[in-house]
Amino acid sequence: MKGKGEKMDQLVSKNPNPVLQAGTDGRVFYSNKAAEPLLSIWDIGGEGKLPHSVETLIKRVVSRNDPEKMEVKVGKKLYLIDFQPVPGKELVNIYGLDISEQKKLGKKLSIKKKQYDALYTLGKMALKCENLQVFMDKSVKLIVKTLDLEFCKILELTPDGNFLLKAGIGWKPGLVGKAVVEGGKLSQAGYTIFSKMPVIVRDFAEESRFEAPKILRDHNIVSGVSVIIGDVEKPFGVLGAHSTKKRKFTAAETYFLNSVAFVIAEVIERRQAVEELNKHREHLEELVKERTSELTKTNRQLFNEISVRKQAEKDLQNNIYFLETILDAIPSPIFYRNLAGIYQGCNEMFARHVLGLPKEKVIGHSIYEFTQVFSEETLNDSVYYDRILLKEGKSLSNELKIKCADGKVRDFLSHKAIYSNISGEVIGIVGVMLDITERKKAEEALLKTEEIRKKEIHHRIKNNLQVISSLLSLQAEYFSDPKVKESFKDSQNRVISMSLIHEELYKTRETADIETFDFKVYIQKLATELFKSYLVGSEDIRLKLDVESAFLGMDTGIPLGIIVNELVSNSLKHAFPEGRSGEIQIKLHRTGSSQKKGCNKHPGNCEISEFLLTVSDNGIGFPEDLDLKHTSSLGLQLVNILVEQIEGSIELERGKGTEFRLKFREQESKEKCENREKRK
Repeated sequence: MKGKGEKMDQLVSKNPNPVLQAGTDGRVFYSNKAAEPLLSIWDIGGEGKLPHSVETLIKRVVSRNDPEKMEVKVGKKLYLIDFQPVPGKELVNIYGLDISEQKKLGKKLSIKKKQYDALYTLGKMALKCENLQVFMDKSVKLIVKTLDLEFCKILELTPDGNFLLKAGIGWKPGLVGKAVVEGGKLSQAGYTIFSKMPVIVRDFAEESRFEAPKILRDHNIVSGVSVIIGDVEKPFGVLGAHSTKKRKFTAAETYFLNSVAFVIAEVIERRQAVEELNKHREHLEELVKERTSELTKTNRQLFNEISVRKQAEKDLQNNIYFLETILDAIPSPIFYRNLAGIYQGCNEMFARHVLGLPKEKVIGHSIYEFTQVFSEETLNDSVYYDRILLKEGKSLSNELKIKCADGKVRDFLSHKAIYSNISGEVIGIVGVMLDITERKKAEEALLKTEEIRKKEIHHRIKNNLQVISSLLSLQAEYFSDPKVKESFKDSQNRVISMSLIHEELYKTRETADIETFDFKVYIQKLATELFKSYLVGSEDIRLKLDVESAFLGMDTGIPLGIIVNELVSNSLKHAFPEGRSGEIQIKLHRTGSSQKKGCNKHPGNCEISEFLLTVSDNGIGFPEDLDLKHTSSLGLQLVNILVEQIEGSIELERGKGTEFRLKFREQESKEKCENREKRK
């Protein structure tokens, strides 16, 4: 194998890729170090000859003087072998190239394309979906085919916390649509809902987080992956894929399942919306029929009245001609109508610019005849302010949003006043409308900026408080004294109680009152955080909530949240010593309401709600020798200070356990004041 190969060895011996030279008789004349794996797999033997199949290929390359290629797998490596004829000789040069990584990349790209094609198909199915069950059945089939699995299922979360096998493939006949899979953290589906993220099981025999439910054991399932369908806070259910073979699910496969779950959730939400819309449409059609009948009758009555009014108007035309000329010269819409809402007159600006009609088609007609311009809200506002104007007898202004004749919606400031006849009897209302569209746009832009600024402030305060909480947690690690650590934990919980409030204020939508938050949602989160802090992994102490929805402002909500934090923390630390089991209960109910006139938030009447907050436990009870109002406990001192701050009162009931009863009042927000006054 030396001879001719000795000169070539100087050039290619250090080449990292296999290089060989062989003759048409299959003998190898030269090979470098990198070619040893090929020689081993070809088993050239003592004679130094290549296998017959390779020898035949070499003869074909030399006879045709045309290079050829082939792939050879050596262990975990895959080589591309290039056979190049040597001009004028019965020899070929053989070059090998390791293409293992290229093959792996090609396989990954092929899998990605397969998944993208599946998602594309699923998307087309979603657009055409008319039957939700059919769509789910097709979806699980597509998943199984794409991921090369035996089993797939869609589990719907039921009100009792378990799951219904809504759709699936691979399962025994009769299970789909009927089988119930247990929920809770001890099953894969329940753990997926609890953890709010995808859950992968490589081998159920080695899984310690939960157990395989009966349906998986009956089908000899070994591996599986599950993702949430829908919003993690309010999920529809779980999408799962399983295999009877031990399998390591990749991040790409998990992402694919998440994408499928998202499409399924969108289809479910859309179908639910369609069903709800159909119900509303049927109800609306009934209302339209009733309303049409009423309006027909009303229109007949108005028509009769208008006929009489028109005759009277003709007699007065000569007397009001000069007045009409003056009104037409004013560049703002002006109208006057009688107490029945019938227009007695208007200028050209009102008729042409607002209604898009000549004056003769406006005068003598009721405001309710122009519903294409005046919305139901505008008409209701007009009736409301007219009633106040007629009652108080003074000029009154209100804002209107009207779709004018040019099709554009404009904002107007309507100034209205009453007018009387010669005898002093009030006979109608006159109004002047100022176009404030551009001013409103500027005000709305400023208001939106202010709302965004407030939400950003709440967001930053929440983040800063969370940083403080983290710093307290880190600092506590430097102390070994349990009391010091407990003090740090108490401070951390107080900071968390305030942080949760700012989080709730930040979550309020743009249409909501960003200065108030739902205390019910807040108290649920706060209690959960406290139980996590003091009772990690313990279920001996239970929490019972009986809280009605109550929107509170920051001035009341933050002190009240800290009070609840202190009282619940006190029960968790002291009411159940030595592993004693029991229950902590939090109740919040509105006990009454009253009216307050001239509050600082709104000049009209504001409603003040009265509440009773109860925090109780069935533990060992409050010490008899401890005075709630005079105590050395920092937490209880803080409770007394905060109760005074919100102008409330607190009582301690001793008996079977401990019960704190806190009474306080909350004044409604400015927005609610305005809306309620407007509805009167």
